[in-house]
Amino acid sequence: MKSRTIRRISFVFGLLVVTTFVIAPFCWLLFCSLKPRTQLFTGLAIPSSLTPANYVALFRHTEVVRFLCNSTEVAVVVTGVTVFTAVLGAYSLVFFRYSGRELIGRLILLTYMFPGVVIIVPSYNVMSFLHLTNSLVGVMLVELVLTIPFSVWMLRGFFTEIPRELEEAAIIDGCSKMQALRHVLLPLALPGIIAVAVFAFIFSWNEYLFPLVLINDEAVKTLPLGVAGFMGHLYVEWGPLLAAAVVSTIPILILFIFLQRFLIKGIMAGAVKG
Repeated sequence: MKSRTIRRISFVFGLLVVTTFVIAPFCWLLFCSLKPRTQLFTGLAIPSSLTPANYVALFRHTEVVRFLCNSTEVAVVVTGVTVFTAVLGAYSLVFFRYSGRELIGRLILLTYMFPGVVIIVPSYNVMSFLHLTNSLVGVMLVELVLTIPFSVWMLRGFFTEIPRELEEAAIIDGCSKMQALRHVLLPLALPGIIAVAVFAFIFSWNEYLFPLVLINDEAVKTLPLGVAGFMGHLYVEWGPLLAAAVVSTIPILILFIFLQRFLIKGIMAGAVKG
C-alpha cells in the first residue's frame, strides 16, 4: 500500500512538472504581449502593469484581420476537402475489393513520409504553370497534397475496426453503399473524422513554408506569413508580434479544449490499428 501511494504521488508530481513546462511558454507569451513597450525586455515575466496597447496596435496599424480571414479561408477549405476525400479513400480501401488495394494503401502512406520541403520546387512550377501563384487556391492545393495521404491512412485504421457485417446488414435493409456509409459507418468513425479535421485545420492554419514560396501579394498573405513581416531588417515590432502570436494560438486552443478526447482517440486508432 505504501509503495503504491509513493508511485501515485510520483506520477502526479511528474505530471505536474510536465504540464508546467508545457503551459509555461504560452503563459510567458501571454504576459509579454500585455507588457508596456518599456518593459518588453525586462527580466520579469509578469509585468508590473498590464496594458492592451499591443493588441490595439495590432488591430489598428496592421493587416492582421485580413491575414486572419485568409488563414481561416484556407484552413476551412483544406479541412473540408481533406475530410471528404479521406472518408471516401479510407472507405474504398477497407470495404471494397479490388486488385492492388493494399499496394495503393501503402503508396498513400509512403507519400507522407517525404518532408514537404522536397516538393517546394515542383509545387511552385506547377502552380506557376496554372497561374495560381499569389493565390489562396494554389496554397490550398499544395497543402491538400500533404494532408490527404496521412488522413486517409488514419481513417483507414478506424474503418478497419468497424465490422463489415454492419454495412452488409444496411445494404440488405435497402441502403445503397453511400447510404450505408452515411448512416451507419460515419457515426461509428466520428472520432477519427474529427481527429482528421483537427489535424488538417492545425496543419493549414500554421503552415508557413508553402505560403512563403507561393505568395508575394500582401492582400493574400496568410497569418503566419503576414506576422513574419513584423520582423524587418532593421526593426522588429515586438509588441504586435507577441500579440499576434497569442491571437493565432487561440483557435487551436479552442479546438483542443472541445475536441481533445476525439483527437487522442483518433490518433491512437489511426496509428496503432491501421
